[in-house]
Amino acid sequence: MAKERYQIKSECPECGCGLICNMTPDEFRKKYGDTDGKVRVNCDKCGKDHEGCVIHETE
Repeated sequence: MAKERYQIKSECPECGCGLICNMTPDEFRKKYGDTDGKVRVNCDKCGKDHEGCVIHETE
C-alpha cells in the first residue's frame, strides 16, 4: 500500500520566513478541501496571509 502525504511549502513575502507543513490526505482535505496547486497560509511570525505551493507525494 502506497503512503500518501501532502506537503505545503512557502516563503513569507513580508518577513522572509519559510514554512514546510506535512499532512496526511485526510488532514489536508479537512483543512483545504479538494484544492490543488496553491493554498492560502498564515505566517506564524508576522501574521500575514500568503500563498503556499502544494506537493502531493506518494511513496
